[in-house]
Amino acid sequence: MSAEDAARSPSLRVHHLAVKVRDLARAESFYAGALGLPIIRRQEADDGTPRSIWLSLHDGAFLAVERAEEAQPQRIDGSPGWHCVALGIDASERETWRARLTSRGHPVVRETPYTLYVRDPEGAIVALSHYPHAIAEAVVARGSQPPPPPSEPTSASAIEIGPDRALEGGAPSGVTSRLAALVTLSLALLAFVGSALPVSAQRAPADVLVIGSSSVFGPFGRLMEEQLEAAGLRVRRHSHRSTGFARPDFFDWQRELGRVRGLGEARAVVVMMGGNDTMALRLRPEESRDRGPASWVAWRDEARWRELYTARVRTFVDAICDAGVSRAIVVLPADGDREGWADRIARVQEAQAAGVRGTRCGIVLDPRSDAPVRAGDTIDGVHLSTRGARQVLTRIGPALLAAISS
Repeated sequence: MSAEDAARSPSLRVHHLAVKVRDLARAESFYAGALGLPIIRRQEADDGTPRSIWLSLHDGAFLAVERAEEAQPQRIDGSPGWHCVALGIDASERETWRARLTSRGHPVVRETPYTLYVRDPEGAIVALSHYPHAIAEAVVARGSQPPPPPSEPTSASAIEIGPDRALEGGAPSGVTSRLAALVTLSLALLAFVGSALPVSAQRAPADVLVIGSSSVFGPFGRLMEEQLEAAGLRVRRHSHRSTGFARPDFFDWQRELGRVRGLGEARAVVVMMGGNDTMALRLRPEESRDRGPASWVAWRDEARWRELYTARVRTFVDAICDAGVSRAIVVLPADGDREGWADRIARVQEAQAAGVRGTRCGIVLDPRSDAPVRAGDTIDGVHLSTRGARQVLTRIGPALLAAISS
C-alpha cells in the first residue's frame, strides 16, 4: 500500500484482544502476576463465579481473558490463525523480564534478537518484543514492506531454551556477552555504592510500612510516602497491584506478611486495599472444610460474603499486631465514580471496618467525604489520580499522623 493510500484509509487502532482459557485463576496469575498487567475490570457469571478479567494494555487497549465454556483441543503451533500476543518491552529490560518470568515458572521457550517468547498456563504464545518502532514508522512513510532486521534468524533457526539450559546457537555475535558484561558491571556498581553507605543508612528500619495494592503502588502511596517523610518519618512501601483479600489463590496477603521486610521493626503499618474485592471470594482449603465443597462464596450471597471477608481482614490485622507493631492503620478504599460502583465498594468498606474492630492494635481511617467524586479524581473510575489522592490525604492526614504517634 502506498503512502497516499494509507493517508486516505480510515484510522484503525487496537481496541482489545481476547483469549479463552480453561483455568481463569492460573491465567490471572500469569497475565496480572507474572506480566504485571493491571486489572481494570472483572465480570462474573450468573452463578457468581468469575467469568472474565480485563487487563490494561495501556493507551486504551486491553486484554480480555475469558473462561472457556467447553474444553477444546489445544491449537498446534504453526497452524493457521492468530499466532501470539506480542507485548512491547524496553530493550534494556530484556534480561530483567527473562529472570522475572523464569522465576515464576514461565521460562523463555524461544527467542530472536528482538523478541522473547513464553507460554501462558494454557500453552498460548506470548511475545515480549523490542522490535524498533522506527522501522514501522518508516514503512508507513514510504508505503512499502520493512526490510528484515540485520542478522534476524528465521523461525526455523530460532533459539529454543529450556528452564535449565544455557543459550544455544543462533545468538547474534557479541549480544549475549555484552549483556552479561553490562549486568555484571551494574551489580558491581550497586555493591560498591551500597558498601560506601554508613551501616546505619543501609539497615535503618522504617518507622512506617505502607502495605497494599494498586492504590499504594500509585499516586496515593507515593504522596503518602512523601508527606510522612516530610514529617520526619522513615517510610517503606510494599505493594502488589491488582490484589486484595478476595483471591488468595492469585495473591495471598496473609502469606505475604511473612515476606514484608522490617515488619516487626516498624512503629506503624498502614494498609490500603480492597478496590479489587468487589467479587466472589475464593476459599482457602481450611475455609472450604467449614463451608462444604463449594470453592467460592458468590458476591450475591451477601451474608456469607460479609462473614468471610470480615474474618479475613481481622486475621490479617491480628497478624500485624502479633508481629510487634504498635498500630495497624487500615485506610478504607476510596469511593470512585464508575457507574454502579458505590454500592459494591460500600460493602467492602463496611466489612473492612468490621474486621478491624476488636483487634489489639488496629484502627480505621475513613477517606470518604460528603462531596461527590468529580471527574479527574480517579484514573479509571476506581483508582485515585494524583488530584484525588491529594484530596484524600488532606482529609485523613492529621488523623494518620496522630495514629502513628499514638
